Amino acid sequence: METFKALFIASLKSQTEYRFNFIMDIILSGLAIFSDFMITLVILSNFKDMAGWNLGEIALIYSIIEGGWGIFRLFGEGLHRFQELTLSGRFDVMLIRPVSTVKQVMLQKFQFRRLGVIGQAVGVGIIGALYADMASPGFFVVYCILIVLSAMLIFSVNLILSAIAFWTIRNEDILVLASYSMRTAAYYPLNIYADFVKIVLTFIVPMATAAYYPMSYLSGKTDSIFALIAPILSLIVFMPLSFWLWKQGEKHYSSTGS
Repeated sequence: METFKALFIASLKSQTEYRFNFIMDIILSGLAIFSDFMITLVILSNFKDMAGWNLGEIALIYSIIEGGWGIFRLFGEGLHRFQELTLSGRFDVMLIRPVSTVKQVMLQKFQFRRLGVIGQAVGVGIIGALYADMASPGFFVVYCILIVLSAMLIFSVNLILSAIAFWTIRNEDILVLASYSMRTAAYYPLNIYADFVKIVLTFIVPMATAAYYPMSYLSGKTDSIFALIAPILSLIVFMPLSFWLWKQGEKHYSSTGS
């Protein structure tokens, strides 16, 4: 914990040295991601809803996914850029330290500009809850829990994608397809997609379990409690799987000098 605290403070000080640039980075980071949601606004400006989901409900789905993504990128930038460590040979040093390599990769750098992503996601979520007439203290407690679970699920998916780099060396194309593309697809109600996409977003890259299924329950579109706890069920499967695959990758890893 002391190591985490020291690195956190050091990273914060280095990134806030030029405060104006730091604040602008946060604002621009949030606006850049918000532009994705603007597409939905444009689409729904001409339609009453999207497959039975109104703008407020879709805003909440988007908010939970993006809020989790923002938290992950705040703490997990090193994991997101893991291939750079294997290509440069810097991962070799991590292997000889008596600390978990996952922890070392995660603690490399904190990206505080991602606070802009989190801020805009929460803002969209609050407006969405008001628009959908779902705003209440109890709902926002569940909403915050869902964002945390979303971050944990995104971490698990990205740990698996990073572990692939142990075998393929480079994983940027897989990262774009499985992380960025699937995350963007998860912004929208799952019932607008073909069955194949539904299966992928539910069981293979389970982004839909982070927001779509819980929101289906909270908005009254289903009464199945399994929809509400879908992110927990996904984490029970994917969290152990991600760490197991990482360990297997470590055994397979060959140093850049070998």
